Amino acid sequence: MKVSHTIIAVVILAALGGVFYYLEQQPAAPSAVEAAKQKVFSFAADQVEEFTIEALNQPAVTVRRAAAAGEPAAAPPAGGAPWAIVAPAEIASDTSEIESFINEIPNLQSTPVEGDTPLAASEYGLDAPQKTFRFKLRDGQTVALLLGNQNITGTSKYGKLDSSPNVFLIETASATVLDKTLFNLRDKRAIPVAVDAARQIEVEFNYKDGAQAGTGRLVLAKQQDGNWHLTEPAVRTDFGSSNYFVTSLSGAVMSSVAEEAPAAIARFGLDRPAIRLTVRSADGAATNLWIGNKAGEEAAYYAQNSVRPPVFTLSQSTYDQLNQQLDNYRNRYLFDFETVNARRVEILSSDGEMRLDKRGEEWFRAGTPEKKVETAKVETFLNGVHALRVQQFTTDRAGQLAQYGLNSPWLRVKVTYGEENKEETIVFARKDNRFYAARQGENSVYEMSPEEPTNLEPKVKDLAS
Repeated sequence: MKVSHTIIAVVILAALGGVFYYLEQQPAAPSAVEAAKQKVFSFAADQVEEFTIEALNQPAVTVRRAAAAGEPAAAPPAGGAPWAIVAPAEIASDTSEIESFINEIPNLQSTPVEGDTPLAASEYGLDAPQKTFRFKLRDGQTVALLLGNQNITGTSKYGKLDSSPNVFLIETASATVLDKTLFNLRDKRAIPVAVDAARQIEVEFNYKDGAQAGTGRLVLAKQQDGNWHLTEPAVRTDFGSSNYFVTSLSGAVMSSVAEEAPAAIARFGLDRPAIRLTVRSADGAATNLWIGNKAGEEAAYYAQNSVRPPVFTLSQSTYDQLNQQLDNYRNRYLFDFETVNARRVEILSSDGEMRLDKRGEEWFRAGTPEKKVETAKVETFLNGVHALRVQQFTTDRAGQLAQYGLNSPWLRVKVTYGEENKEETIVFARKDNRFYAARQGENSVYEMSPEEPTNLEPKVKDLAS
């Protein structure tokens, strides 16, 4: 009996387990609210030819497909239909933002307002709606969505279509698309040209009335390898910094619009801008960006470009990136070689001359007889000089080497490297408790850490031992 009872219990438990497993695998039934949701609009995105956004105390914004508007939009997406802002006039559009808006709108969902007796439109704020969206469709039909007050919990807004008396709720959190304004839909690029396709960028600081006055001028030119080189002044470039600067300029956008069509720009500091940037295209055409005063207490700066009239603001972070001085774009490494691709090292020191040649994976010191040198010693020396970093850019004027003792160097290192047998020679000098370096054939003098000679001397002696 006990055995049979146990078997029956096991069977019952197995059956219950199967039932629970089945129930777990079934999708959860939607809540009553979710079940009641329905789409606000019945049209598809590609049916919209024009739309207008009307908001209280703001000018209406009308956007039209560019083919219908008769003018191209700024930066149309590949394969997409560009759009143009036709009201207010003279404002370029951001096609990607508009396309995003149009694609999201048909997915809006609403929940019917409960109650048998609907209240008057004024109770929902729909007699004078806070916002109205009008969509003109390809078939000539116009559909309008009116938005009124928030509900009592602040989670949704009341709305209705102009073609129906029915009032519904649209959840605020899932309908951010309805927050779009003119600013969202306009072209917000600070300099509305293809910066990455330019051939030259000029930066002038404390630019005043057509004449440089103050801290200087930089010119970056795009080379065939895609890197941006400093050509004025013609000094060694840190490509990570210069390329990032161009990326930052290309991606710089307005934070806000201060004035659409300013009658005067002096109050923004744009008649005597702190920074003037000029982007020159391959055909020589120039586009300017001027940056003026700080925008009051905001962490932003007034700016204007030569393409469109509005004065706008740039964020503090964008300003800081565009306000970098020359030293930020300079290469702080003395050598370009990599230890792995070095083929020959020639050293001149107070102990005499030494030449090291690499054959295969081994190094040999020239002489009679030739002597094999431990690879680890050579690599330690090469890694040491390769890692040397400039502390200060002393001068770029020609004919200054003797002033820093570099005409009679304490140490000279020449490295031949790469399959093309490139060569670079650095001379080092100690003077007045300072340590200087220069690349042979270049004017620039660099100040190094005064401790570096102490680090280099034993490495050189180790190679000679």
